[in-house]
Amino acid sequence: MIPHPPRPHQTRLPAGLPQKEIIRILRFGLVGGVGTLLNTLIVWLLLSFGHSWLSLDPGGHRAATGAALFSWIICCGINYLLNAAWTFQVWPPSWKLLRQYYLTAALAFIFQLLLLNFLLFLLETNRPIETAALNAVAVATGALLNYLFASLWVFRQKTGTSRR
Repeated sequence: MIPHPPRPHQTRLPAGLPQKEIIRILRFGLVGGVGTLLNTLIVWLLLSFGHSWLSLDPGGHRAATGAALFSWIICCGINYLLNAAWTFQVWPPSWKLLRQYYLTAALAFIFQLLLLNFLLFLLETNRPIETAALNAVAVATGALLNYLFASLWVFRQKTGTSRR
Protein backbone atom coordinates (compact mmCIF):
# COMPACT_ATOMS: atom_id res chain seq x y z
CA MET A 1 0.00 0.00 0.00
CA ILE A 2 1.37 3.40 -1.03
CA PRO A 3 1.18 6.02 1.71
CA HIS A 4 -0.78 9.14 0.89
CA PRO A 5 1.09 12.44 1.04
CA PRO A 6 0.17 14.49 4.10
CA ARG A 7 -2.66 16.92 3.59
CA PRO A 8 -1.84 20.59 4.10
CA HIS A 9 -3.31 22.04 7.25
CA GLN A 10 -6.45 23.95 6.39
CA THR A 11 -7.53 26.83 8.55
CA ARG A 12 -11.24 27.08 9.02
CA LEU A 13 -12.78 30.49 8.48
CA PRO A 14 -15.88 31.72 10.26
CA ALA A 15 -19.03 30.46 8.60
CA GLY A 16 -20.36 32.82 5.95
CA LEU A 17 -17.15 34.87 5.63
CA PRO A 18 -15.19 33.86 2.51
CA GLN A 19 -11.43 34.15 2.42
CA LYS A 20 -11.66 36.78 -0.33
CA GLU A 21 -13.65 39.05 2.00
CA ILE A 22 -11.15 38.58 4.83
CA ILE A 23 -8.31 39.57 2.49
CA ARG A 24 -10.32 42.58 1.33
CA ILE A 25 -10.92 43.65 4.96
CA LEU A 26 -7.21 43.30 5.75
CA ARG A 27 -6.23 45.32 2.68
CA PHE A 28 -8.79 48.00 3.49
CA GLY A 29 -7.38 48.08 7.01
CA LEU A 30 -3.82 48.52 5.73
CA VAL A 31 -4.86 51.32 3.38
CA GLY A 32 -6.85 52.86 6.23
CA GLY A 33 -3.86 52.58 8.56
CA VAL A 34 -1.62 54.39 6.10
CA GLY A 35 -4.37 56.97 5.56
CA THR A 36 -4.79 57.44 9.31
CA LEU A 37 -1.06 58.01 9.77
CA LEU A 38 -0.98 60.49 6.90
CA ASN A 39 -4.12 62.21 8.21
CA THR A 40 -2.62 62.48 11.70
CA LEU A 41 0.62 63.90 10.31
CA ILE A 42 -1.19 66.53 8.23
CA VAL A 43 -3.44 67.53 11.15
CA TRP A 44 -0.44 67.79 13.46
CA LEU A 45 1.48 69.91 10.93
CA LEU A 46 -1.49 72.22 10.32
CA LEU A 47 -2.21 72.65 14.03
CA SER A 48 1.48 73.23 14.77
CA PHE A 49 1.68 75.83 12.03
CA GLY A 50 -1.55 77.48 13.19
CA HIS A 51 -0.37 77.53 16.79
CA SER A 52 3.13 78.86 16.04
CA TRP A 53 2.35 81.35 13.29
CA LEU A 54 -1.28 82.32 13.83
CA SER A 55 -1.61 81.81 17.61
CA LEU A 56 -4.54 79.42 17.11
CA ASP A 57 -5.55 77.18 19.99
CA PRO A 58 -4.64 73.63 18.83
CA GLY A 59 -7.30 72.22 21.13
CA GLY A 60 -9.97 74.57 19.86
CA HIS A 61 -12.90 73.09 18.03
CA ARG A 62 -12.60 75.39 15.00
CA ALA A 63 -8.88 74.82 14.47
CA ALA A 64 -9.19 71.06 14.95
CA THR A 65 -12.23 70.79 12.67
CA GLY A 66 -10.56 72.90 9.95
CA ALA A 67 -7.37 70.86 10.09
CA ALA A 68 -9.35 67.60 10.06
CA LEU A 69 -11.40 68.75 7.06
CA PHE A 70 -8.37 69.79 5.01
CA SER A 71 -6.57 66.55 5.85
CA TRP A 72 -9.66 64.46 5.07
CA ILE A 73 -9.98 65.96 1.56
CA ILE A 74 -6.40 64.96 0.73
CA CYS A 75 -6.41 61.55 2.41
CA CYS A 76 -9.80 60.56 1.04
CA GLY A 77 -8.57 60.89 -2.55
CA ILE A 78 -5.42 58.91 -1.81
CA ASN A 79 -7.40 56.20 -0.01
CA TYR A 80 -9.85 55.98 -2.91
CA LEU A 81 -7.06 55.33 -5.40
CA LEU A 82 -5.37 52.76 -3.17
CA ASN A 83 -8.63 50.99 -2.35
CA ALA A 84 -9.77 50.98 -5.98
CA ALA A 85 -6.46 49.55 -7.21
CA TRP A 86 -5.48 47.17 -4.42
CA THR A 87 -8.35 46.42 -2.05
CA PHE A 88 -11.25 46.08 -4.48
CA GLN A 89 -9.20 45.73 -7.70
CA VAL A 90 -11.35 48.10 -9.74
CA TRP A 91 -8.98 49.75 -12.20
CA PRO A 92 -8.96 52.20 -13.84
CA PRO A 93 -10.90 54.25 -11.31
CA SER A 94 -13.93 56.15 -12.51
CA TRP A 95 -15.37 59.54 -11.68
CA LYS A 96 -18.65 57.85 -10.76
CA LEU A 97 -16.96 55.62 -8.18
CA LEU A 98 -14.91 58.59 -6.94
CA ARG A 99 -18.11 60.59 -6.33
CA GLN A 100 -19.72 57.62 -4.56
CA TYR A 101 -16.58 57.07 -2.47
CA TYR A 102 -16.42 60.73 -1.41
CA LEU A 103 -20.12 60.67 -0.54
CA THR A 104 -19.80 57.58 1.65
CA ALA A 105 -16.54 58.86 3.14
CA ALA A 106 -18.29 62.18 3.89
CA LEU A 107 -20.94 60.32 5.89
CA ALA A 108 -18.19 58.59 7.87
CA PHE A 109 -16.38 61.94 8.17
CA ILE A 110 -19.43 63.57 9.79
CA PHE A 111 -19.32 60.84 12.43
CA GLN A 112 -15.55 61.36 12.73
CA LEU A 113 -15.98 65.11 13.33
CA LEU A 114 -18.69 64.53 15.92
CA LEU A 115 -16.44 62.08 17.75
CA LEU A 116 -13.40 64.38 17.51
CA ASN A 117 -15.31 67.33 18.93
CA PHE A 118 -16.81 65.13 21.66
CA LEU A 119 -13.31 63.97 22.62
CA LEU A 120 -12.08 67.58 22.61
CA PHE A 121 -14.99 68.43 24.90
CA LEU A 122 -14.10 65.61 27.30
CA LEU A 123 -10.33 65.92 27.22
CA GLU A 124 -8.65 69.29 27.43
CA THR A 125 -5.77 69.54 24.96
CA ASN A 126 -3.33 72.35 24.52
CA ARG A 127 -0.71 70.85 22.21
CA PRO A 128 -1.10 70.03 18.51
CA ILE A 129 0.10 66.44 18.98
CA GLU A 130 -2.64 65.75 21.55
CA THR A 131 -5.37 66.97 19.23
CA ALA A 132 -3.81 65.03 16.33
CA ALA A 133 -3.89 61.86 18.46
CA LEU A 134 -7.57 62.41 19.27
CA ASN A 135 -8.19 62.95 15.56
CA ALA A 136 -6.44 59.63 14.82
CA VAL A 137 -8.87 57.86 17.17
CA ALA A 138 -11.80 59.51 15.40
CA VAL A 139 -10.39 58.66 11.94
CA ALA A 140 -9.89 55.00 12.85
CA THR A 141 -13.45 54.79 14.18
CA GLY A 142 -14.86 56.49 11.07
CA ALA A 143 -12.88 54.03 8.92
CA LEU A 144 -15.12 51.19 10.10
CA LEU A 145 -18.16 53.00 8.76
CA ASN A 146 -16.30 53.89 5.58
CA TYR A 147 -15.49 50.22 4.94
CA LEU A 148 -19.11 49.23 5.30
CA PHE A 149 -20.25 51.97 2.94
CA ALA A 150 -17.48 51.32 0.41
CA SER A 151 -17.96 47.56 0.30
CA LEU A 152 -21.76 47.66 0.26
CA TRP A 153 -22.23 50.46 -2.27
CA VAL A 154 -19.14 51.90 -3.97
CA PHE A 155 -17.20 48.74 -4.78
CA ARG A 156 -20.09 46.29 -4.45
CA GLN A 157 -19.25 42.86 -5.83
CA LYS A 158 -21.51 41.11 -8.34
CA THR A 159 -21.08 37.41 -9.06
CA GLY A 160 -17.45 37.44 -7.96
CA THR A 161 -16.30 40.27 -10.26
CA SER A 162 -15.83 43.90 -9.57
CA ARG A 163 -18.39 46.41 -10.75
CA ARG A 164 -17.03 48.89 -13.27
